[in-house]
Amino acid sequence: MEWCNVMKKTVILLSVTVAATISLYFLPLLSADGYAASVTKSNFSKFVDAEGNISRPHEFRKNWAHLGSWLVKNDDQATGPGIHDVYTEAASVEAFRQSGEWPDGATLVKEIRSIENKAMTTGNAQWAGEPVVWFVMVRDRKNRFPNNKAWGEGWGWALFEAENPDKNVTTTWKGTGFNNCYGCHLPAEETEWVYIEGYPTIRDAANYESAKN
Repeated sequence: MEWCNVMKKTVILLSVTVAATISLYFLPLLSADGYAASVTKSNFSKFVDAEGNISRPHEFRKNWAHLGSWLVKNDDQATGPGIHDVYTEAASVEAFRQSGEWPDGATLVKEIRSIENKAMTTGNAQWAGEPVVWFVMVRDRKNRFPNNKAWGEGWGWALFEAENPDKNVTTTWKGTGFNNCYGCHLPAEETEWVYIEGYPTIRDAANYESAKN
Protein backbone atom coordinates (compact mmCIF):
# COMPACT_ATOMS: atom_id res chain seq x y z
CA MET A 1 0.00 0.00 0.00
CA GLU A 2 2.82 2.41 0.89
CA TRP A 3 4.53 1.62 -2.42
CA CYS A 4 1.32 2.49 -4.32
CA ASN A 5 1.07 5.85 -2.56
CA VAL A 6 4.66 6.66 -3.50
CA MET A 7 3.98 5.78 -7.13
CA LYS A 8 0.84 7.98 -7.18
CA LYS A 9 2.74 10.93 -5.78
CA THR A 10 5.51 10.40 -8.35
CA VAL A 11 3.02 10.34 -11.24
CA ILE A 12 1.32 13.52 -9.98
CA LEU A 13 4.67 15.30 -9.61
CA LEU A 14 5.71 14.28 -13.14
CA SER A 15 2.36 15.48 -14.56
CA VAL A 16 2.72 18.88 -12.93
CA THR A 17 6.31 19.18 -14.18
CA VAL A 18 5.34 18.29 -17.76
CA ALA A 19 2.41 20.73 -17.71
CA ALA A 20 4.63 23.52 -16.45
CA THR A 21 7.24 22.78 -19.10
CA ILE A 22 4.64 22.85 -21.89
CA SER A 23 3.24 26.15 -20.61
CA LEU A 24 6.68 27.76 -20.50
CA TYR A 25 7.35 26.64 -24.06
CA PHE A 26 4.10 27.76 -25.66
CA LEU A 27 3.31 30.98 -23.79
CA PRO A 28 6.00 32.99 -25.66
CA LEU A 29 4.29 32.01 -28.92
CA LEU A 30 1.17 34.00 -27.97
CA SER A 31 0.93 37.55 -29.18
CA ALA A 32 -0.11 40.48 -26.98
CA ASP A 33 -3.68 40.21 -28.23
CA GLY A 34 -4.03 36.51 -27.37
CA TYR A 35 -3.54 35.00 -30.82
CA ALA A 36 -0.83 32.53 -31.75
CA ALA A 37 2.05 34.34 -33.36
CA SER A 38 2.89 33.52 -36.96
CA VAL A 39 6.30 32.02 -37.56
CA THR A 40 8.21 34.11 -40.07
CA LYS A 41 11.49 33.61 -41.86
CA SER A 42 13.16 36.03 -39.43
CA ASN A 43 10.67 36.16 -36.54
CA PHE A 44 10.61 39.94 -36.86
CA SER A 45 6.82 40.33 -36.66
CA LYS A 46 3.95 38.40 -35.10
CA PHE A 47 1.68 39.59 -37.89
CA VAL A 48 3.69 38.53 -40.94
CA ASP A 49 4.13 34.99 -42.24
CA ALA A 50 7.05 33.55 -44.20
CA GLU A 51 5.68 34.83 -47.52
CA GLY A 52 5.08 38.34 -46.26
CA ASN A 53 1.32 38.01 -45.83
CA ILE A 54 0.10 40.43 -43.17
CA SER A 55 -2.62 39.61 -40.65
CA ARG A 56 -4.71 42.14 -38.75
CA PRO A 57 -3.95 42.68 -35.05
CA HIS A 58 -7.11 42.29 -32.98
CA GLU A 59 -6.74 43.80 -29.50
CA PHE A 60 -4.82 46.96 -30.43
CA ARG A 61 -7.40 49.21 -28.74
CA LYS A 62 -6.85 47.36 -25.47
CA ASN A 63 -3.13 46.63 -25.46
CA TRP A 64 -1.42 49.15 -27.76
CA ALA A 65 -0.50 52.81 -27.57
CA HIS A 66 -2.73 55.37 -29.26
CA LEU A 67 -0.64 57.59 -31.55
CA GLY A 68 -3.29 60.10 -32.56
CA SER A 69 -6.52 60.72 -34.46
CA TRP A 70 -7.60 62.37 -37.69
CA LEU A 71 -11.00 63.73 -38.62
CA VAL A 72 -11.67 63.61 -42.36
CA LYS A 73 -14.95 65.36 -43.08
CA ASN A 74 -17.44 63.67 -45.35
CA ASP A 75 -17.47 66.21 -48.18
CA ASP A 76 -16.85 66.32 -51.93
CA GLN A 77 -13.07 66.36 -51.50
CA ALA A 78 -12.82 63.39 -49.13
CA THR A 79 -11.73 60.00 -50.46
CA GLY A 80 -11.54 58.44 -46.99
CA PRO A 81 -13.98 60.24 -44.70
CA GLY A 82 -14.26 59.16 -41.10
CA ILE A 83 -12.58 59.15 -37.72
CA HIS A 84 -9.05 57.79 -38.17
CA ASP A 85 -7.46 56.39 -34.99
CA VAL A 86 -3.88 55.10 -35.20
CA TYR A 87 -2.15 52.65 -32.84
CA THR A 88 1.21 50.93 -32.42
CA GLU A 89 2.93 48.66 -29.91
CA ALA A 90 4.15 50.31 -26.72
CA ALA A 91 7.64 48.96 -27.45
CA SER A 92 7.60 50.71 -30.85
CA VAL A 93 6.70 54.01 -29.16
CA GLU A 94 9.64 53.68 -26.78
CA ALA A 95 12.01 52.78 -29.59
CA PHE A 96 10.84 55.75 -31.66
CA ARG A 97 11.29 58.12 -28.72
CA GLN A 98 14.87 56.92 -28.34
CA SER A 99 15.95 56.90 -32.00
CA GLY A 100 13.50 59.26 -33.69
CA GLU A 101 12.63 56.58 -36.26
CA TRP A 102 10.40 53.54 -36.55
CA PRO A 103 12.13 50.33 -35.42
CA ASP A 104 12.27 47.22 -37.55
CA GLY A 105 9.07 45.21 -37.02
CA ALA A 106 6.97 48.13 -35.77
CA THR A 107 3.28 47.75 -36.60
CA LEU A 108 0.92 50.65 -37.27
CA VAL A 109 -2.84 50.12 -37.32
CA LYS A 110 -5.18 52.81 -38.61
CA GLU A 111 -8.81 52.13 -37.81
CA ILE A 112 -11.31 54.21 -39.79
CA ARG A 113 -14.80 54.51 -38.37
CA SER A 114 -17.87 56.29 -39.65
CA ILE A 115 -18.74 59.74 -38.31
CA GLU A 116 -21.79 60.07 -36.09
CA ASN A 117 -23.15 63.43 -35.02
CA LYS A 118 -25.85 64.89 -32.82
CA ALA A 119 -26.77 68.22 -31.29
CA MET A 120 -25.83 68.02 -27.62
CA THR A 121 -25.55 70.42 -24.69
CA THR A 122 -21.97 71.28 -25.67
CA GLY A 123 -22.86 71.88 -29.32
CA ASN A 124 -22.92 69.78 -32.48
CA ALA A 125 -20.94 66.73 -31.34
CA GLN A 126 -19.23 64.23 -33.63
CA TRP A 127 -17.87 60.84 -32.67
CA ALA A 128 -16.65 57.54 -34.09
CA GLY A 129 -19.31 55.12 -35.26
CA GLU A 130 -18.84 51.63 -36.67
CA PRO A 131 -15.53 50.49 -38.20
CA VAL A 132 -15.20 50.70 -41.98
CA VAL A 133 -11.63 49.65 -42.76
CA TRP A 134 -8.29 48.98 -41.09
CA PHE A 135 -4.93 49.86 -42.60
CA VAL A 136 -1.88 47.99 -41.32
CA MET A 137 1.76 48.90 -41.93
CA VAL A 138 4.75 46.81 -40.80
CA ARG A 139 8.26 48.31 -40.81
CA ASP A 140 10.82 46.21 -42.68
CA ARG A 141 14.32 47.68 -42.77
CA LYS A 142 15.90 44.59 -44.37
CA ASN A 143 13.82 44.17 -47.54
CA ARG A 144 12.74 40.69 -46.51
CA PHE A 145 10.05 40.24 -49.15
CA PRO A 146 11.38 41.66 -52.47
CA ASN A 147 8.98 39.53 -54.54
CA ASN A 148 5.84 40.48 -52.60
CA LYS A 149 4.22 43.52 -54.24
CA ALA A 150 2.46 44.47 -51.02
CA TRP A 151 5.85 45.53 -49.65
CA GLY A 152 7.68 48.66 -50.67
CA GLU A 153 9.86 51.49 -49.35
CA GLY A 154 10.62 49.62 -46.15
CA TRP A 155 7.03 48.84 -45.22
CA GLY A 156 4.47 46.10 -45.63
CA TRP A 157 1.03 47.47 -46.55
CA ALA A 158 -2.35 45.87 -45.86
CA LEU A 159 -6.04 46.77 -45.99
CA PHE A 160 -8.87 44.97 -44.20
CA GLU A 161 -12.54 45.78 -44.78
CA ALA A 162 -15.36 45.52 -42.23
CA GLU A 163 -17.26 43.00 -44.38
CA ASN A 164 -14.40 40.50 -43.96
CA PRO A 165 -12.10 41.94 -41.30
CA ASP A 166 -9.53 39.13 -41.35
CA LYS A 167 -8.94 39.14 -45.11
CA ASN A 168 -6.13 41.33 -46.42
CA VAL A 169 -7.30 42.70 -49.78
CA THR A 170 -4.00 44.39 -50.65
CA THR A 171 -2.05 42.61 -53.39
CA THR A 172 0.13 45.56 -54.36
CA TRP A 173 0.95 48.74 -52.49
CA LYS A 174 0.61 50.66 -55.75
CA GLY A 175 -2.99 49.68 -56.38
CA THR A 176 -6.11 51.78 -56.88
CA GLY A 177 -8.60 53.41 -54.54
CA PHE A 178 -7.92 52.58 -50.89
CA ASN A 179 -5.17 50.24 -52.10
CA ASN A 180 -3.12 53.06 -53.58
CA CYS A 181 -0.83 53.18 -50.55
CA TYR A 182 1.95 54.73 -52.62
CA GLY A 183 -0.11 57.66 -53.87
CA CYS A 184 -1.59 58.39 -50.45
CA HIS A 185 1.71 58.28 -48.55
CA LEU A 186 4.03 59.83 -51.13
CA PRO A 187 3.79 63.32 -49.53
CA ALA A 188 5.12 61.75 -46.30
CA GLU A 189 8.14 60.12 -47.96
CA GLU A 190 10.62 62.24 -45.96
CA THR A 191 9.14 61.11 -42.65
CA GLU A 192 9.37 57.38 -43.35
CA TRP A 193 6.12 57.45 -45.33
CA VAL A 194 4.13 58.23 -42.16
CA TYR A 195 2.18 61.45 -41.47
CA ILE A 196 3.67 61.92 -38.02
CA GLU A 197 2.25 65.44 -37.57
CA GLY A 198 -1.00 63.80 -36.47
CA TYR A 199 0.70 61.67 -33.81
CA PRO A 200 1.49 63.72 -30.69
CA THR A 201 2.56 60.57 -28.88
CA ILE A 202 5.83 60.45 -30.87
CA ARG A 203 6.15 63.45 -33.20
CA ASP A 204 8.36 65.56 -30.92
CA ALA A 205 10.94 62.77 -30.93
CA ALA A 206 11.08 62.50 -34.74
CA ASN A 207 14.58 62.64 -36.16
CA TYR A 208 13.69 64.03 -39.59
CA GLU A 209 14.77 67.41 -40.93
CA SER A 210 11.39 67.90 -42.60
CA ALA A 211 9.61 67.31 -39.29
CA LYS A 212 11.60 70.12 -37.66
CA ASN A 213 10.64 72.77 -40.23
